[in-house]
Amino acid sequence: MVCTLAGCGFQLRGSPALSGNGEAVYVIQEHSDNPLRRRISQQIEIYNLNAVTEASRARYQFVISDVERTDTVLSLDSDARTAERRLLIEADLQLLGEERQLLQNQRIREQRILFTDPDNPVGDSIESQLVINELEDATAQRIALQLARWLDRAHETARRPAQ
Repeated sequence: MVCTLAGCGFQLRGSPALSGNGEAVYVIQEHSDNPLRRRISQQIEIYNLNAVTEASRARYQFVISDVERTDTVLSLDSDARTAERRLLIEADLQLLGEERQLLQNQRIREQRILFTDPDNPVGDSIESQLVINELEDATAQRIALQLARWLDRAHETARRPAQ
């Protein structure tokens, strides 16, 4: 049964489907968002991507830049206190080739809606931090997944015979 499931492409939800094909990549994080930096590095390790510490050893460079966080009030309660907030993280991603030519680029965004309880500020603060952590994890996972997809695509393109 396990062989049948593996043969048909079954995969557990949340498990990495892509490998990056062992291509060496130099990751450049051009932003100062330290919690997100740490989470991105963890996700790259989880996906088993071959991130190297020297640009000269890599065939590709992956640039993460222009990370922006926004916290927008969406609605107020009857006492004009915040009732609903939108938390958003956006980032620009680029995959560069050996000659630093642009191969792929994309702007990603992850958001969460947070309902607040002004009568419970301690619980609201804890819930807010949990939602922010979840948002950071989801953003980092999406960045690592996008890198794996681009590396797989670049590997497939490189393997095709020139016509």
